[in-house]
Amino acid sequence: MIAIKSGHFESVDLAGVSFLITFEMRSWSKIYVSDKVSDEQKAAVEALLPIAFAGFQRGMLSFTKAPITMDMTEKRVTFSGPESSVDMEVMSGYDGKPVKILNLPNVAYQDYTQYKSVSHTHKSSKATWSHSGTNGFTSTMDVGSR
Repeated sequence: MIAIKSGHFESVDLAGVSFLITFEMRSWSKIYVSDKVSDEQKAAVEALLPIAFAGFQRGMLSFTKAPITMDMTEKRVTFSGPESSVDMEVMSGYDGKPVKILNLPNVAYQDYTQYKSVSHTHKSSKATWSHSGTNGFTSTMDVGSR
């Protein structure tokens, strides 16, 4: 799940926009934009895909508005969309604080926090799977255009 804290694309304000990407690596993806976004915000996110998420956009099966939920606490994050759900617990470092990866060379992956998957499920006509014990992450995105 990607949550945009602040920013814009051309004249469209993207503050508060969130979207969920469910995928099978290098094969296909489905992208769900929160049903709370405007049509203009949805179009702006779609325009950003080849810039920030080209790998997901190339195999994209669908790009739709849908109800998505996210709950984030200090130790756990859960989110879901129409066909996928994720429950992850934060990975703690040596000092007990969350494992973070800083200064990645892509605006899409800032404030990157590492998690361990408790459950990660997907059920659709394209694929059905369930994993646990794998990894995941959360990040934020500040978007702006020149």
